[in-house]
Amino acid sequence: MHGGTTKNAARLLLVSQPAVSNMIKQFEDQLGFKLFDRISGRLHPTLEAEVLSKNLERVFASVDAIENLVNDLRDSKVGTLKILASPSLGQTILPPAIAAFARERPEVKISFDMLSNEAIAADLDSHQADFGLTITAVDHPSLEGRVMREGLLVCAIPKDHPLSRKKFILPKDLISTTFVSYPRFSPIGIIVDDAFREHGELLKADVEVHYCYTACTLVNAGVGVAIVDEFSLLGQDMPNIVTRPFKTISRIGVTLSYAKANPLSRLAKVFINEYLWRDGK
Repeated sequence: MHGGTTKNAARLLLVSQPAVSNMIKQFEDQLGFKLFDRISGRLHPTLEAEVLSKNLERVFASVDAIENLVNDLRDSKVGTLKILASPSLGQTILPPAIAAFARERPEVKISFDMLSNEAIAADLDSHQADFGLTITAVDHPSLEGRVMREGLLVCAIPKDHPLSRKKFILPKDLISTTFVSYPRFSPIGIIVDDAFREHGELLKADVEVHYCYTACTLVNAGVGVAIVDEFSLLGQDMPNIVTRPFKTISRIGVTLSYAKANPLSRLAKVFINEYLWRDGK
């Protein structure tokens, strides 16, 4: 139909001209009606062939679309990706990673939210998200977790604060200043409390918040000083803050968690491996 002659058809199909003639005859025998009439040595399509050809065009187009879809799925260009994160990571590391992913894979639908560790664990357990990223381990028997990267605790200090002149900060340095910290039995609170006990000091918060990112916003406003994970200020515009190392053996671990019964999808693996740490930070 496209080539106009069996010779052209043979060239398009990369077969011999007799092979094309045989295929036409076999196809006509299977269908029970003629596809071409031979007039003056040339093949002319019958009405049935015209109707069949028009409908087959739609079929071939659908096959091509399916083939493209398969290729997109193989290349992780379509689908849905649902991400959860604690605020320290959700406000800093994840936005540029999601932006790059969405720019390069626009057909993928992305869902993203920032929640507490408990809420993240509940959503992962009920398969409402692909994975969660937190700065402390999510403790749940149905979840698999692995530390992707370790970070330090740092002291966030208003830039005009006397402590900003010190090279590093000890727990005792924070006793006589307004200290922004966390509930003692919260995941980050436990880590900071352990760091204080390491030096024989007891954590006492003057202002209490639940997240490191919230603590940073208060420090930037001049409320006081805070111990935060080093990821909380990545890429953030908080010009009134300087950071100093907090002397402790305690570390923060960026933890990837997902349901054991719901292994990471191809899309999730692509996002984690190719986009999450793309800038090297």
